Amino acid sequence: MIYKLFRWFTGIALHWFYSTIEVIGRDRVPESGPVLLAASHHNALVDCLIAGWIIPRRLTITAKATLMDNAFLAWLFPIVGVVPLRRFSDEKAARVAGNISTKRNADAFKSILDVLAQGRMVLIFPEGKSHSEPELAPLKTGIARIALEARDVRAIHGLRIVPLGLSFEDKGNPGTAVVAEFAEPIALDDVGTMDVEGLTRLVEQRLAAV
Repeated sequence: MIYKLFRWFTGIALHWFYSTIEVIGRDRVPESGPVLLAASHHNALVDCLIAGWIIPRRLTITAKATLMDNAFLAWLFPIVGVVPLRRFSDEKAARVAGNISTKRNADAFKSILDVLAQGRMVLIFPEGKSHSEPELAPLKTGIARIALEARDVRAIHGLRIVPLGLSFEDKGNPGTAVVAEFAEPIALDDVGTMDVEGLTRLVEQRLAAV
């Protein structure tokens, strides 16, 4: 109920700020089954809001864990279904101490896998950061690692990765346009023995195309 109400307010806010939000290829989004939505990330929190608005299915959203330092967001995130991810760049103190753990997101990955096992959809920003460059930043390997673990370890069948390109005419100015385009999905059951690096490059190619 709270998610639906939040999504309704989001739609009002987005259409107040942007003149048009054009959606291309919405028929490429599966109506059911496990999905990793891999979106480009040029406009911080707005990217989450647009993805949640244009997709009728409920989204589980990933966000940087440092946002949980805000008391309001720490209260809101569990309600609307946000999984916090701790980025390598967030681990400043750990880097200084030289004790960064490669398992710092183990609990978050498990939460994402649990959501996928329920046949639901998870939004991930595989660039790992929001930026203002027109090109994609190099993709991190997290989305590929999650997808392959979902298929090979958790035996989650029918998983698809759906790339979503978000393009802004002028992201900071009211009355401008947004284009959201979905690329051809990647069916994990069909990629065979592709490794993490190979799957990351495939996602990057599909996402760059939109």
